[in-house]
Amino acid sequence: MPEKLTEPVLAPPVPEFLAHGGEMGALISAQDWSGTALGAPASWPRTLKSMLATLLSSPQPMIIGWGSDLLSFFNDSYRPMLGLRFDGLSGRPAAEQWTASWAELEPMAKKALGGEGSHYENMPFTLTRNGYTVPTWWTLSFMPFRDDDGAVVGVYCFPIETTQNVLIEQRREQEQKRQAFRVKLGDALRDAIEPKSLMMAAAEKLGVHLHAACVGHGEIDASGERVQIHHAWMAEGSPALVGAHPLDIYGPAVIAGLRAGRTVVVNDTASDPLTAWAACDAAGGSIAARAFVAAPLVKNGRLALIFFVLDPRPRLWTHDEKALVEEVAERTWTSLARLRAELDVHQMNRTLDQRTTELLRAETALRQSQKLEALGQLTGGVAHDFNNLLAVISSSVELLRSNKLPVERHGYYLDLIYDTVGRAVKLTGQLLAFARQEPLSPEVFDVDLQVQVVVDLVRPLMGRQVNILYQPCGRNACVAEADINQFETALVNLAINARDAMSANGQLIINVQQTGSLPAGPGHGPRAGDFIAISVSDTGCGIASEKLEMIFEPFYTTKAVGKGTGLGLSQVFGFAKQSGGAVHVRSELGRGSVFTLYLPRAESELPAKAWAQCPEQGADDGGLGVLVVEDNETLAQMTCEILDALGYRTVWAVNAASALALLAGGKNRFDLVFSDVVMPGMNGIEFGEQVRKHHPGLPVVLASGYNAVMAEQGPHGFELILKPYTTDTLVRVFRKAIAEQTLPPVLSGSDAAG
Repeated sequence: MPEKLTEPVLAPPVPEFLAHGGEMGALISAQDWSGTALGAPASWPRTLKSMLATLLSSPQPMIIGWGSDLLSFFNDSYRPMLGLRFDGLSGRPAAEQWTASWAELEPMAKKALGGEGSHYENMPFTLTRNGYTVPTWWTLSFMPFRDDDGAVVGVYCFPIETTQNVLIEQRREQEQKRQAFRVKLGDALRDAIEPKSLMMAAAEKLGVHLHAACVGHGEIDASGERVQIHHAWMAEGSPALVGAHPLDIYGPAVIAGLRAGRTVVVNDTASDPLTAWAACDAAGGSIAARAFVAAPLVKNGRLALIFFVLDPRPRLWTHDEKALVEEVAERTWTSLARLRAELDVHQMNRTLDQRTTELLRAETALRQSQKLEALGQLTGGVAHDFNNLLAVISSSVELLRSNKLPVERHGYYLDLIYDTVGRAVKLTGQLLAFARQEPLSPEVFDVDLQVQVVVDLVRPLMGRQVNILYQPCGRNACVAEADINQFETALVNLAINARDAMSANGQLIINVQQTGSLPAGPGHGPRAGDFIAISVSDTGCGIASEKLEMIFEPFYTTKAVGKGTGLGLSQVFGFAKQSGGAVHVRSELGRGSVFTLYLPRAESELPAKAWAQCPEQGADDGGLGVLVVEDNETLAQMTCEILDALGYRTVWAVNAASALALLAGGKNRFDLVFSDVVMPGMNGIEFGEQVRKHHPGLPVVLASGYNAVMAEQGPHGFELILKPYTTDTLVRVFRKAIAEQTLPPVLSGSDAAG
């Protein structure tokens, strides 16, 4: 009888709604559903099949709960999120599958079963992954789904894991807190004025930040066996630790790590291998520390200090906390060393101050003596020069008054007196320029052009053996704003000094250029700005470095007696300072010197001078009315006589009050006011402001020989003539002031009204 063949048993076909469901679709199809309330998949409700077909084909992680028990189904994308909860089976009630988290999930699911959707951000859940329990965070959306009749038969859940985002945000917040802590720590360390307050400030800041029980510093004694705690911050309720303690309180392993310079971290003294020994329990209990971090300071191979943080309960110290303790320890010890060094320096300074008090007193007395001697030298030099000038004037006047001098020689001696007075004016100008009390008349001028004028002037004075090389700036913007006359005097003084340094044999180089900074010099540091630098270089004998600081003093000169008063360089120094610039010198013995005069570069272009076209002296001024205000009767009389001789019509007022009364009285018509600056009562500047206010359009010209206010603040917009003045100066400035006045002459009083 032939053997009967048995037909193979075929696996049931995969239902259509699971055919494209991936691994989870295959697992659901293969799962035995006979003992469940659902029964075989082929008989499942049409709504459940439709939901599963949508779920299993979605690339987005999804989970659904079916029925009142919320039987759980999920897709392949969701499986990795379950971790160890996934046992390969579907259709289990959610309460069984999410036992640990069901208390949080149930209200959300019940809400959806009631027909209301919901959304939750960053929900925390603890999962077991790779054998470890880890915290996770999720954003969950729950929605009800309904059957054909509209009844809620299940719940959709769309989970999105946000663990990484939450951890990043937590790290960011922690870093912000650490940065804020570092700023506060830095302020506290910087503000501490003695070691105890510094160490206590660092301990308190770190203890509060870490929520620790105790933070402090321990100093190891010379024997290396005990630690002395001088200062420690304690949280409220913590026992005090100040005092001496055995160093081996936590055992030899801890000591060995500290002596090797390693930070020791213990999370629980009862279980940590470093401290878990019988004798340590009692010792650890005596200071109530179950967890600690200790950072050592090793100096010269010896453990010197310990910075410690203690906690009475077991605590898992993080890597960031350990690093922060080490950072605070390092910053504290560095600041402590700096503070102690500063205190040592202060103490040393106090000691030096005490020891040098008598020396300073003696030096002050010596300096005062030297000042008096210098003043005597200056007075003697000036008196010598003035006596020479007065001798020339006196002799010339005596000859002019005698009957023995031929008439044809009168002109010669009058010219000699005039020239001698000019030299006296120059001498007083040098004194005032050094004192920075001479009123200046700053103008915008072409530096190249003005230097060329000086070069032409001094060339005959230099001698045939001096070669002058002039290097102009050659740029349109090379204009400065300063007093031209004082500038020329300063440049002549520098040139003559260079000639004398070369013994009238060598090369003189004058260079003009723009610069964007001012080098450091006597009384000032480097300064940025727009300046014109005029350098005068020579190939002379040079100046010793120890004498460079003295060359601008008014009494100091290296020339022979009778060769100079020592006021040349002092005039240059005073003029530069008063003009807002400076003078700088570089020199080397045997290799010459370079003096550089710095003047502020003018912000405006060269002005168009309308007055330059005015007629020369001698032309008819048409009887212009001038109110002369001068308290010196003799000078006022001479000024009025000079102006009357030139064709002006003058009226004299002895002071500002009288002048204002004349202007307001309506008896005279004035085209210009000429006033002294230094007068009793209202000074010339105040008087000029009153004229400007009550008689706009009336030109005011001021005259002064010495005035500190004008030297510092300028002429306040008024034309200025320096005393002593000449006829040429009076006519030129008067015509300039009238020509620049845009308004017609003012009629005072009744004349103005008519």
